[in-house]
Amino acid sequence: MKAIKKRSYVSCVTTGVLGLALISLAACNSGESTPITTTPAPGGSAGFSGPLAFVNNTGDKTLTSVGLKGDSGNVVVNTIEASEFENVALGDMQFSNGNWLFVNLTAASKVAAIDPLTAATPIHRINLPAGTRPVHIYRDPNDGEVIWTMNDGDEASGDDLVNCATQTGGSVTVTHNSHLGPGANPPTVEKTICLLADGHKVTAFSSGFGVPKRAFVSSEVGGEIAVIDDEESSGTYLQMIHRIDLCNTTKETGLTSPAICNQENATGTAPFSPNNSGPHGIRWSNLTKKVYSIQEGYGQIAEIDPTSFAITNTFDLAGTPYTGYGISPDGKYLLLRGETKAPQPQAVKLGVIDLSAATPAIANLNLPELDGTSNGAFLTGGSSFKFSPDGKRFYFLVGNSAEATVTKKDRLFAFDASTLSATPPALTLLPNGEIPLLQTGRHSMDVLAQGAGEAKYVVVSNRGVPGSVSIINATDNALKENVTVGTDPGAVIVYQSGAAAAGNQASN
Repeated sequence: MKAIKKRSYVSCVTTGVLGLALISLAACNSGESTPITTTPAPGGSAGFSGPLAFVNNTGDKTLTSVGLKGDSGNVVVNTIEASEFENVALGDMQFSNGNWLFVNLTAASKVAAIDPLTAATPIHRINLPAGTRPVHIYRDPNDGEVIWTMNDGDEASGDDLVNCATQTGGSVTVTHNSHLGPGANPPTVEKTICLLADGHKVTAFSSGFGVPKRAFVSSEVGGEIAVIDDEESSGTYLQMIHRIDLCNTTKETGLTSPAICNQENATGTAPFSPNNSGPHGIRWSNLTKKVYSIQEGYGQIAEIDPTSFAITNTFDLAGTPYTGYGISPDGKYLLLRGETKAPQPQAVKLGVIDLSAATPAIANLNLPELDGTSNGAFLTGGSSFKFSPDGKRFYFLVGNSAEATVTKKDRLFAFDASTLSATPPALTLLPNGEIPLLQTGRHSMDVLAQGAGEAKYVVVSNRGVPGSVSIINATDNALKENVTVGTDPGAVIVYQSGAAAAGNQASN
């Protein structure tokens, strides 16, 4: 990988937690009840020095940046026009250790690179070639200057028609941020890797002392996981070295169109026979050093060893309401999510698996606060959740649904996540933790975390013409200010220089 020159931070700063150079706005604005610290732009750059919330305006296909100041004074810094993104809808966003923001341009088969540091406002620098239909995007924990884009492939054929038409299947594109300082060279594409398998793709990375560095990429239609070498010194770096067939004969039995779980060549170049496992969600646990993949078609979570590629344990979700999950920042808890409907009461249901237990098992969480809520649907404002990086706060944004049984809409819930370690495990609603949002019907959110990973503010987007973002103080859980942005804002991501290196990004 390219050698990256490390920045030296200048100006009047103090050294904060985790060795970051920090300057407190409290010194110049004592009115903030929860001070936001800022990292000055390096090298005397004129770039905005504080944290930014980047907002995907789905209606006009623009990208707005909002400067986060605190309880008040939050302001739009600039809006990058749709023409810079080839007039296509913006997709997933992620930022690198090198302080670039990357945005998938799904319909253009590209990924845009945004430079927040060089100018007085964030600027669009380049649209890089990816593969057909890039959807999700990830920062590589093994090298935070590397970004992975998942190319789901053509909707009809499932193939990456740009790179993999002869091999078949979707792909992943790996880029490097190349940011040597303000005004330096833009990012570059390192490689696109064809995966032979069709379907929606998500990934997790194995990392840590004594653990092989690998990327595990699941393909929903193919029902398999591709294993890509992520060790930069390896002779097979960025090559697919193995494929894990998730086909389970027991789970296929009784299905309308069962697949035959035949023996596949895990290192060969022929496509596997598709199955009905439907993997859609994959996580890495820093605690157990295992990969966890949820097979939605089977209603099952598989635990996978990153060295042997063997499935070492499974958690069956049959008989439970759970259809999705996430993981706590320390890798200790799998947080399960589902929903009950009539004849049971309408409610979002959450459960937990303590991976540190001698025999991990599903424990249902008792959360009457979520009675009457819904997971919703993606297009109408589905639910989402995030942990603060220190694992002490859990934020749950409910979905909106037109069903009469859904009585709680436009809500953000703030829970104390430290009580997950109690017996029995629990999520405890914080004071004023049920937060009413603007009644716009669709929201997204992200968390501003600083110091040792504690939540400072939550930024929530509100659909509308024009739309807005709400700034919520994480100390008193009060909505402090609404800032007008573009048309129908969707996804929001909170960026701050140095946040990636410090691990200060909320996780789901």
